[in-house]
This record gives sequence, structure tokens and C-alpha cells, in this order.
Amino acid sequence: MTTEEFTNKLKEYDCIDEFMLENANRFEEDAFNQFVGDMLDRKGITIAKLANDTGISVPYAYDLFKGRKTSPKKDMLIRLAFGLNLSLGETNRLLTLGGVSELRSKVRRESIIIFCINKGYSILETDDILDQYNLQSIR
Repeated sequence: MTTEEFTNKLKEYDCIDEFMLENANRFEEDAFNQFVGDMLDRKGITIAKLANDTGISVPYAYDLFKGRKTSPKKDMLIRLAFGLNLSLGETNRLLTLGGVSELRSKVRRESIIIFCINKGYSILETDDILDQYNLQSIR
């Protein structure tokens, strides 16, 4: 069900308690954790390996994926996307679920990041290109 359809359904209810009870399994609070968990499984990567590969502390990564840490910064999520070797669509989904905006090609730095994701570049290769343009690295 799309967000718009879910919102329209919400409008039909007179009692929020009834809506919450009948739709308890449709909320996406855990969507970030589920998405990352699915990607880890699909790629055969552990949280510890992902953390080490992306320069994120292992305890922070575990706290983030278990929902004990919230509101990660956009660059942190981009680092995770590189560590998981996500496509651009998957990266934007991760960013959205993490509570930040999708990558935008009209932003110079983000345009380079999009290019690098599409070409399958590593985070280090991406940082090298960002450095060539005097833009902030991801790491």
C-alpha cells in the first residue's frame, strides 16, 4: 500500500485507536532495520564487516541497526550504501528510510556520488574524485 493510499485510509476513520489497532502491521517504523537486514543477508555481509569496511564503529553500527540509535547523518548512510554495494535506487531507499533526502544530481557533490554509485566505484575511489573537485569526502 502506498503512503497516499494509507493516508486516504486514515481519513476514513473516526477513531484513531481503531485505525492503529487494525493497521498495526502496516507501519514502517522498523522499515530501515528490515531493509538493512535484508541487504546484509542478500550480500552475505555481517554488521561487523560492514562497519569495518566503511569506517563506522562496530558498536554504533549495531546500535543503529537495532534501532537504539536514530537520525543518522546522510554521509553515514551513504557510507553504508557503498559498503553494501547498493544500486542508486537502493541507496535512495536507504536514505529515505534513514530520514534524509535522496541524492540529487543538481548538487555537485551528490552528482559525483551518483556517478560513482552507477559506475560501481568504491568509497575510496569516490572520495578521490570528490577530493579532485575540492568537495567533502564521504569518510
